[in-house]
Amino acid sequence: MKPRFYDDDGEPRAVSKLSTLPDLCATCTAHHSGYPGEQKVLCNLNRADCADDEIFICFAYEPSSPGVSKEAVLRPRCEKIGIPYDEEPSEPGEPEIVRF
Repeated sequence: MKPRFYDDDGEPRAVSKLSTLPDLCATCTAHHSGYPGEQKVLCNLNRADCADDEIFICFAYEPSSPGVSKEAVLRPRCEKIGIPYDEEPSEPGEPEIVRF
């Protein structure tokens, strides 16, 4: 059975769009380590969500080469889509409660 993915509006996302590995993924430790644990699911969800975006970005990206800087790879991508790149993760706060 093929995995099914849905976009933010609940519409089915074509799995065929996941067949092309983004260049960012090709240089990520998750890809080179065989997607340990649940990482493959998380990577596929991110790729499905970003399939139609002009610039693919993944904040879980960790370069597989020690000579590559995460910031040097992600900062230009963030600038192209107009979002700030923050090297330091923000402090976790209180979890947001979503009520339906």
